[in-house]
Amino acid sequence: MTPILNAPHGSREELYTTRHVQARTCIERCFGLLKTRWRCLLRDRVLHYHPNVASKITLACCVLHNISLHAHLPAPSDIPVTTVDDNDDSSTQTTQSTTTENRNELIRGRAMLNYLISRL
Repeated sequence: MTPILNAPHGSREELYTTRHVQARTCIERCFGLLKTRWRCLLRDRVLHYHPNVASKITLACCVLHNISLHAHLPAPSDIPVTTVDDNDDSSTQTTQSTTTENRNELIRGRAMLNYLISRL
């Protein structure tokens, strides 16, 4: 389904387009929230599974997200993170930057896990 472009003002087509855009915006925000909390859903980390398995993983992420909301867990960007310092050697800066990002992601994941466990 696509919006109807250049719909006459006040017509049913304009109302449809307005509601279509509103619904799409809401869905895109939901996808963004899920991708922020569950990194496996990002484009770079494609789920390399059969569509049935991938849909179950996506559903599990949705359920876990709802549990997180119910437990009043902060969004991933709201969790305090301690960063790992890098060596300034330019030849290994890119590798270290990737390693630091991976470490920071691991630290954020552990912080979320610890926070969730403390809420039980």
